[in-house]
Amino acid sequence: GGGGSPEELRAGGEFLTSEGRKLLVARLRSRVGGRFTVAVGGMSDVAGHGNLFEESYPVVLGEAVSEAFGVAGIKFESRNMAMGGVPSFPNSVCMRDTLGPADVVVWDYRMVERDAVKGELFVRQALLQDSFVCFKRRNGYLKQLHYAHHAIHVLDEMKVYNLLQKKRSPGVVSDKFCRESCPRCPGQVRWHAGWKMQRFRGLHMALFYLDLLREAVDSPPNDVDFSPSSLALRRAPVEHRLCQAVFCSQAFRCATSWAPAVATQSLTDLVDNGVMNGWRLQHASRRAAELTKQGHAHCGYKDHKQALVGDSTSHWLFFNLPRVTDTVAFCGDFRDSDFASYALIVLNQEEVMDKLDQWLESKTLGVSSTCYSTTHNVRPNDANLLGFRVTSGANLLSITHVLWN
Repeated sequence: GGGGSPEELRAGGEFLTSEGRKLLVARLRSRVGGRFTVAVGGMSDVAGHGNLFEESYPVVLGEAVSEAFGVAGIKFESRNMAMGGVPSFPNSVCMRDTLGPADVVVWDYRMVERDAVKGELFVRQALLQDSFVCFKRRNGYLKQLHYAHHAIHVLDEMKVYNLLQKKRSPGVVSDKFCRESCPRCPGQVRWHAGWKMQRFRGLHMALFYLDLLREAVDSPPNDVDFSPSSLALRRAPVEHRLCQAVFCSQAFRCATSWAPAVATQSLTDLVDNGVMNGWRLQHASRRAAELTKQGHAHCGYKDHKQALVGDSTSHWLFFNLPRVTDTVAFCGDFRDSDFASYALIVLNQEEVMDKLDQWLESKTLGVSSTCYSTTHNVRPNDANLLGFRVTSGANLLSITHVLWN
């Protein structure tokens, strides 16, 4: 009744190389008796905004495949780590602490990021933690990343979705927010998917991974000549000049005030002796705080964006960073990059305002974030103390991440 054929429903799922398919099948075989994890990074639409969190497509994916994977002896975990208005950077730099260790990490920042440098950064950080990468769109820059083609697949549901719309399939037409009425769920705007679209995306992904599971179960082990751990970055060339920096070639740890994140320590947990000295953990605005509270209470949302904010009435704020190799960094919303004109930033009691390297900047309707790093006065293989104080003027320091390698 208006549905597509099995072949039509599989459209939009592709590997960039045949080797990539074999590698992912091999990874699935290796997970028998264990866990296979898909961690989804994305924006507000992916986080489920407008619907219930349980209706978001990463949740639908997990519900659709868990039983079949369980029969094969694999526990399937689908982890929805999306946040409203947030592109992939800066969370991608410390992927292990934000998206978390995963067999597949999903890039779904369709409406908030088209940056080739940030896309390559996302891929390289995934490779560093031995993860495959699923892109929800076949972004143009992917063809340039030859060194990573074996680790990338694309799942774009729009061709099938448009076909089903044309056929007036009841599974996609007459969509609305939430299967049942949910007027108190924030984010019911035209650019967010309704519950049918969320369900369709999840089922489209489920069909793709179930096909791979069938291959893994049916293939004799000696037919697969690829190690499931062969994804690691091996001095791969960088395609984009801005990705030559350390954040594209080394994995970082981090603590953040954003959620969700898998790290056991939040940004406030690293505050030295818990002494806040007048700094406040807060949302960007009162309205943002109210909508976040409403979405969590009535719709099950998991995401929020807070920052540690200090002004000229605040005193010193120190972060005690565990074992550091050679680089310390921080990210936040900074109205002025001339830190020396209104703030003190010290590492192990020495000022570093004029020794900071700027990384990348992310600006969307939902967030503005820039990261800076330094190697100056780092105590290698030891704990390091990173301190901030606003000294004058109306400027604030608004910190969301501290990072170290």
